[in-house]
Amino acid sequence: MKIRLRYIFVAALLFRLIISPLANHPDVGNHIDWGIRFFEYGANGFYAPESNVWSFTWPNQPPGTILIFALTRKVYELIFSLFWGLNNLLPAFPSRLIFLIQDHLYPILLKAPAIISDLGIAYLIYKFLEKYKYKNAARFGAILYLVNPVIWYNSSVWGQTDATINFFVLMGLWFLLDKKPVYSSLSIAISLYIKISLAIFLPIIAILFIKQKFSGKQIAISALFPVVLFTILTLPFSYPGEPFSWIINLYREKVLTNQLQVVTANAFNLWAGLTGIKEQSHIQLLGPLTYRAWGYILFAISYVPLLYRAWTKPNFSTIVWIFSLTAFSSFMLLTNMHERYLYPLFPYFTILASMNMKLLPVYFGVSGINLLNMYHLWWVPRIEFVNEIFAYRNQILPRILGFVNFAFYLKTVLIYTRSRGEV
Repeated sequence: MKIRLRYIFVAALLFRLIISPLANHPDVGNHIDWGIRFFEYGANGFYAPESNVWSFTWPNQPPGTILIFALTRKVYELIFSLFWGLNNLLPAFPSRLIFLIQDHLYPILLKAPAIISDLGIAYLIYKFLEKYKYKNAARFGAILYLVNPVIWYNSSVWGQTDATINFFVLMGLWFLLDKKPVYSSLSIAISLYIKISLAIFLPIIAILFIKQKFSGKQIAISALFPVVLFTILTLPFSYPGEPFSWIINLYREKVLTNQLQVVTANAFNLWAGLTGIKEQSHIQLLGPLTYRAWGYILFAISYVPLLYRAWTKPNFSTIVWIFSLTAFSSFMLLTNMHERYLYPLFPYFTILASMNMKLLPVYFGVSGINLLNMYHLWWVPRIEFVNEIFAYRNQILPRILGFVNFAFYLKTVLIYTRSRGEV
């Protein structure tokens, strides 16, 4: 008998919760610190230079991310105080449990939004495939996503927010195709308020909004509601200033500029194949133009035809292809890419691979390389012979994997071109 899908979801959740305390990336230390200091400095002083004292690094994420960490801190304090009260009230209460909660609960709670988002994305994959007449593939697609090591390594081991922001964009697409523009715009805005990484999808979403031919009232409410909501959420940070210029300055001065500005930030892509994995500025020249300019040009060459296709044939399979190739192209062709920035490919490519099993070899190949990519430089769990292979001959393996990954990308583009966006 087939195991019921709900049991698979429960098993996936339990597996993620069990492995989540086994390792914490230094980024989790940042998240812990930001959640604690939010209440020490207050929203108004959180990003201020005079309060820029941090146990790890300064806050380089938007207010949406910080609010998640702050809320998580309060949830942790509530749970801890509850168990502390039970410990004081009941003599038989196992005091060792208090120490386990103190050591592990907070990091687990910080990973919980991403873990829940993993399950949410898998459920949406199921619903998309079921809705668009691929019912036999729906169950397979949900399971494929849940068991993919790239997915649970990112959320449960690393503790990143990629799953969360991708869940809200995917849910926004669901609402958009279901002709619920207000819910769609709000969901997409939530993703961007947490992190702006998925802004690459905005032109596609704008085209789909136009193609759905919503009324002027629907469009006005869809645009206004998120603006009002996030103005209210931003006011505590910007007060006494107005929130719009404040958040623009935050992105310009902290979020977008004070980051690595390199050819590749440990991404196994075209640039890793050409230059290797090493810190080198992407504003240095490659012929007449900078590496960054070449990246923009190559991405534009890949992106413009996709936008045209979205305009001329916005059916379901074409839309999923366009989202997949946009994510794949940005990772492969743009500079300053981190290893985690391939994550937006997987929700949509999982749908494609479930609709057309011939894509599975590419899916598995890209997943395997991206798992190695995330393992590279963090080395958790520590496997010495793998580390030695990566270090061999001045790290030639990342260059090889960059070219292999690029070959998978070209293969995907070729399949898309031959199929004309169908599966």
